[in-house]
Amino acid sequence: MQSIPLRHVIVGVGASVFTMHRPALELETVDLVAVSDIDAERGRQRAAELGCPFYTDYRVMLTETRPEVAVIMTPHPSHASIALDCLQAGCHVLVEKPMAVHVAEADAMIAAAKQANRLLAVVFQHRHHPAVRMAHRLIQQGALGDIQHVDLIATWLRTAVYYRLAPWRGTWIGEGGGVLLNQAAHHLDLLCHLVGMPGRVLAWTRTRLHQIETEDTVQAMLEWENGAMGSVHVSTAEAGQPGRLEIRGTGGYLQLTAEQVRLSRLEIDLRDHIAQSPHPFCSPSLQPVPVELEPGTGDHVAVYRNLHQAILQGTPVSADGTEGRRSLELANAMIYSSHTQTAVEFPLDRQRYVALLDELKTGHTNRNTG
Repeated sequence: MQSIPLRHVIVGVGASVFTMHRPALELETVDLVAVSDIDAERGRQRAAELGCPFYTDYRVMLTETRPEVAVIMTPHPSHASIALDCLQAGCHVLVEKPMAVHVAEADAMIAAAKQANRLLAVVFQHRHHPAVRMAHRLIQQGALGDIQHVDLIATWLRTAVYYRLAPWRGTWIGEGGGVLLNQAAHHLDLLCHLVGMPGRVLAWTRTRLHQIETEDTVQAMLEWENGAMGSVHVSTAEAGQPGRLEIRGTGGYLQLTAEQVRLSRLEIDLRDHIAQSPHPFCSPSLQPVPVELEPGTGDHVAVYRNLHQAILQGTPVSADGTEGRRSLELANAMIYSSHTQTAVEFPLDRQRYVALLDELKTGHTNRNTG
């Protein structure tokens, strides 16, 4: 790839997630021209470390520095408004997950990027992990046959201190959701990335152990258009392994964890076995298949490289706005399903969800909260 440096700015440089972005700023394609943050003390300290100008007003920064790429690291309730300003200023945008609080905001961001003829990318670095890339390739190649069942479980135990460190966490105004909007975003993205957006969801969101407004635990049932079914369980109030995704199909079984992908293939497609086997009870043999992962990392450096290649060479963005919107819409739908005690079909009704979110923010909802 050409090493043409692109003029970058960062909005929200004081964020804790900055440390994950820091190695990517050393790429030859990055020319960091300025940073901004509403916390002047923290922002100036970071700017001094980076050797670039600091602004408290990102709009002034955009006007005076005229960057080509704007990286947004602020708390997600401000993602949409900042992204719209950056796109209008002529920047390509890289925004941290989730791209917005609700899907109508994501719609506006996608439309603005199209109108400005600029790229909108979402930081879903796990898509670049060798295990995820391999899982995606195997599924696309038909290694699992017709997908029948998907099971996602992910736990990220958090303590009360975690929420006290940033008072906006766990609030409807500050986050617009709990575990679904924050910790589960990557896993929901991988679910949509690997098996597609479901057509229907029924969910239960609960606040089990934490003293927060939003959900800390979620159980959901999913259904896809091809008839496949699945379940999702995510929580910040349970201990255990960080997460796994299991996918079963008529051709085999795949398990994806943080570091590896395991594949087992049926000796005969299950549809053929059911139709042709002379035995009433037997199952086809399931054989493990060695899977060799390619070198690579699922980190922020890979995200920046992918975006820069898209800008300079016109290659696809791994997680553009349309892709980033899917996991957000799924999270919104789970919250809506639980609070209205109904199954939700996609696309999610934007106006009704915004109305529910407004009720939750003001604390005036009488709907079920568990």
